[in-house]
Amino acid sequence: MSDRYNVIFEGRLLPGKDEDRVKERIKSALKIDDQGIGRLFSGVPVAVRKSTDLATAEKYRQVFHSAGAHCEIRKEGEVDTRASESGAAPDPAPASPPQSPQTHVKVHTTPTSDGGTMIITNIETVPGKTIAEHFGLVSGSTIRAKHIGRDLMAGLKNLVGGELKGYTQLLQESRQQAVDRMVEQARLMGANAIVNVRFSTSSVAQGAAELYAYGTAVRVE
Repeated sequence: MSDRYNVIFEGRLLPGKDEDRVKERIKSALKIDDQGIGRLFSGVPVAVRKSTDLATAEKYRQVFHSAGAHCEIRKEGEVDTRASESGAAPDPAPASPPQSPQTHVKVHTTPTSDGGTMIITNIETVPGKTIAEHFGLVSGSTIRAKHIGRDLMAGLKNLVGGELKGYTQLLQESRQQAVDRMVEQARLMGANAIVNVRFSTSSVAQGAAELYAYGTAVRVE
């Protein structure tokens, strides 16, 4: 029978890390609420994961480390008795183990006007990196009008069915232009990544619509 391990967290942060930011990252990674965070930072050792294999335990340790905190992996039977006797340490982790920060997540990069690159992601963190500084909201937008030629083809497609390729191309161009403007704004702030990126559209006039891209500019390390 293979050895089993416990993941123990004692509320210790890595040097130079902000406690509030660490808590938010752990909440997001482990999908727990404020009560669960309160238990983790109660001042006594907490068994975050019990009787698991070493690979899963290492995933938990990586999640905590990426968030800016330190946790320990102890072979089953060697857990600090305070963790089980305190009564304040029910397992706050989800039933399934958290994914490694770099698992199944692709990070998109786009070139900037000064020859560098900007990381763009629709999640709140950049996998494998730590957010060192927040610059705030950045955005980019473009307003495009319909093209009479495209309208004519769209009318024909409504009769026979099929993709409106002219409009598809129009939206792709609009989205890219909005992203480029958002990236340039972030670059001027000194950011090297934009997280939590979203898109929205709105009608501003008959036959014209705005495509709006926005996110949070950050510096990652």
